[in-house]
Amino acid sequence: MLGKVLQLIKRSDIVAEVLDAREPSLTRSKKIENFAIKNNKKVLLILNKGDLVPLWVLKAWKQYFESNEDIKTIYISSTHHLGTKVLRDAMKALLKGQKGIVLFVGYPKTGKSSIINALKGKHSAFTSAHPLEYGYTKTIQLFKIDNKIYAWDTPGVIPPDGDELEKIIRGYNVDRLEDPVKPALLLIERILKFTSAAILKQIYKTEFSDPYDLLVKIATKRGWINKTDKEPNVEMAAKAIIRDFHEGKITYYTLPPSLNRDDKSSSV
Repeated sequence: MLGKVLQLIKRSDIVAEVLDAREPSLTRSKKIENFAIKNNKKVLLILNKGDLVPLWVLKAWKQYFESNEDIKTIYISSTHHLGTKVLRDAMKALLKGQKGIVLFVGYPKTGKSSIINALKGKHSAFTSAHPLEYGYTKTIQLFKIDNKIYAWDTPGVIPPDGDELEKIIRGYNVDRLEDPVKPALLLIERILKFTSAAILKQIYKTEFSDPYDLLVKIATKRGWINKTDKEPNVEMAAKAIIRDFHEGKITYYTLPPSLNRDDKSSSV
């Protein structure tokens, strides 16, 4: 899968990397960015799910990426169709008035498909189909965003990599986890590192003393009880927590390295 993404990068002018605005650092793929830059492609960072974090946080990340790494950055919310014009204008600026092809890349669950669908509005139109590679039976299509901008009608899915926590944040399929409890506990710990426990208590409408206790309380509250030992099914609760994170039901935010924060004032 990654090989096909790299192949498409070579056939594009802009690589638009979609990030989760809650976790911009952990949803970046420096491997993809470095490959794009090495092949003389322009990189655009898109902070998606911007509705889940405060505006000042989005601005802080934008300033950080543009000032410290010289990478054009915008923030949008594809689910609320906010920022589509900003995205179009950013692509035009990077192309400097020339024609070009854009490839949207990113880890699963970052919202690439939603962005592509938003761009496929009444102003877009399909062009001819292209074979992905010699001997590859499937084809992909370019769609026309405007008179000079085209995009591949396929999200460049980056396979989730990294440690257990990073894989979860990067959209690893929860149903493929042999043991969802450990990564769920790591995710809860990360959330609590950046926000108040009150947020999770409000979302799940229960009190809890630690991450594992939260899983027990969720399972109990929802009637997920093992038939054999009559104990709460914490595996089901763990999967629920991870899915809720992927679906944007859990709101918190991280800050760029340029900003230090010692307090837990990041509740949204």
